[in-house]
Amino acid sequence: MPTQPKVTCFGELLIDMISTTIGDLTQTENFLKKFGGAPANTAVGLAKLGTNVSFIGKVGNDPFGHFLKKELENQNVDTSSLVVSDDQRTTLAFVSQTKTGGRDFYFFRGAHETVSEEEVSLPQNTIIFHLGSLTQTNPITQKATQKLINQARKNKALISYDPNLRKNLWDDLILAEKIIRETAKKVDIFKISEEETQFLTNTKDPQKAAKKLFTKNLQALFITLGPKGNYYKTKKYEGFIPTMRVQVVDTTGAGDAFNAGYLHGIYKAQKSISQMTKPELEKILESANVIAALTTTKKGAITAFPGKEELKRYLIT
Repeated sequence: MPTQPKVTCFGELLIDMISTTIGDLTQTENFLKKFGGAPANTAVGLAKLGTNVSFIGKVGNDPFGHFLKKELENQNVDTSSLVVSDDQRTTLAFVSQTKTGGRDFYFFRGAHETVSEEEVSLPQNTIIFHLGSLTQTNPITQKATQKLINQARKNKALISYDPNLRKNLWDDLILAEKIIRETAKKVDIFKISEEETQFLTNTKDPQKAAKKLFTKNLQALFITLGPKGNYYKTKKYEGFIPTMRVQVVDTTGAGDAFNAGYLHGIYKAQKSISQMTKPELEKILESANVIAALTTTKKGAITAFPGKEELKRYLIT
């Protein structure tokens, strides 16, 4: 029996300690322990949508690492490629929503920053590979990331890249920009936020930024615009996709939910973006917007991510 094709996500798996009150981290006092890590959130989101998905990453052999591994397994994410380290502690991230609606982050760096090329290998049945940039902050993890990209290209898997830039995890922001730009030239889909757009191009105007960022290797560039929806550009067409209005409680994981939405749509379509019509792609992005918006209505990332039954109300299953 042939092995079912899957999406593989690679990157950080960590504990999000989410503030229960509004304000920056110098003001907040109480926190909720939540599953976190952008590529891991995306993996769980995909699993909730019914996609066959695996996760590659590294956690510590500690209570937090055990909690995260169990959560992945409870959500039907394949953890056979997850590394559990006796030498490194699980990464922790403290997160709060500021009074202006942004987010304040502080990381206790851990196992995800030590994953080596000897510890990773892309599953053979991977048809879509999704990754971030938090495994590119040092030479060891850069080699692991490049190995997986090379394997994905060799296997002709579609490669999706969301840098999910966290400036305080990079010692050199000039290097961060260089690595992100170089990686974007090796992938098929490049997804960034409005803030990352400004970092990379010194403009928030998505159309102007797209002209600077879109390279010949890309099938699509996606720029998420928060409550304004998203902008997309392909070789053939471009446009803005609005999103639904919701009562925002916590924006943690919204970008990861958007990723899961478009990756699931591509997986279901069984065709690359370059083969899609404009209406086909826009329908996928409309669904991704709804999934991301619903994720902001509750605290946490995977706990807030809508399941298939909830999505039936929005006619996007």
